[in-house]
Amino acid sequence: MNNREYVEIILRDETERIVRETPTVYENARIVREYEFKDGAIVEYEWRDVAMGEFNHRFTLVQTPTPNPGKLKKGVIETINY
Repeated sequence: MNNREYVEIILRDETERIVRETPTVYENARIVREYEFKDGAIVEYEWRDVAMGEFNHRFTLVQTPTPNPGKLKKGVIETINY
């Protein structure tokens, strides 16, 4: 899988492809969730109220898949601003 596929799975809420979804922060202006996938990859999704600035949605690869044929690296995958 590539980084964009993880983002698409989360956005489409394809629960059958997600092993675990764990909310880690739930505040009025900020929500953070961790998504674990069948290949072992973990992606953190963070939503922030637009008023907080910086970004609105951010997806970060925090654990690479095993095996990792695409040689993915940890870090921000995608940022979406509305």
